[in-house]
Amino acid sequence: MSIDKIGILGAGRAGTALARAAASGGIHVTIAGSRPARLMKYHLAQYAPQAIAVDAIDIAKDVQLVALMVPQEDLDDIDSESLAGSLLIDATNRWNDEPLPHWLQSAIDRGLSSSEALAEHFSQSRMAKALNHISHWDLDADRASKSAARRALGIAADSPQDAALVASLVRQLGFTPVQLPDLASGKALEPTGQIFNEVLGAEEFIRRIDSENHV
Repeated sequence: MSIDKIGILGAGRAGTALARAAASGGIHVTIAGSRPARLMKYHLAQYAPQAIAVDAIDIAKDVQLVALMVPQEDLDDIDSESLAGSLLIDATNRWNDEPLPHWLQSAIDRGLSSSEALAEHFSQSRMAKALNHISHWDLDADRASKSAARRALGIAADSPQDAALVASLVRQLGFTPVQLPDLASGKALEPTGQIFNEVLGAEEFIRRIDSENHV
C-alpha cells in the first residue's frame, strides 16, 4: 500500500511543512488555506513550491486522505459536507488558551479526546489521529536525519484499514508508524501526553504509551 496523493487543509507552518515532506517522499499534494486558491500562488512558491493550491471546498477531491492542519478554533470554518466520505487525519492540537467551538469544548468536557469530538462533528467522514505530536521543523527534516533517528509517530484510528493507510503515509514521510488500539487512544498524542514533541524510537514510544495508560 502506498500513498500517491493527499490533501492538506491549512497552509500555515504545519501544513506547508507537511506539503514539503510529502513531496520529498514522492507524494502529490493539494493544499487549501483560508484564502482562495488564486491568491496562494506566491505563498506556496516560497513555502511549498511542489504543492497545488485548491479552494477549501475542493480539498477532498481525488486524494486518498485529507490532513486537518488548522487551529482548532477555526474548525467551524470547514465545510463538513465537502469532506464527506473522506479519511481525515486530525493533526490539530488543543491549547489551553485557545477558544474552542462550542461543540468541541462540550465533547472534551464529556471526556472525549479531541479526535473523538472531531469524529462526531465530521460524522460523514472517517477519522484518524496522527502527525500532531511532531513539530513542523522535525516533520520537514531532511530524510537522512529522519532515517538516522528512526523516530516513531503514533496513529490512532478505529478502523484497521484506515490506520494502515495512515501508516503508509508515515513511512513515506520517513518515520516509523506505531498504531494505537483505537481513536480514543489518540488522547495520549495530545500536548498533555508523555510523547508530545519527543524524539522516540518505537520501543520507547510504546513503553511511554503503556505507562500512561496504566497511570
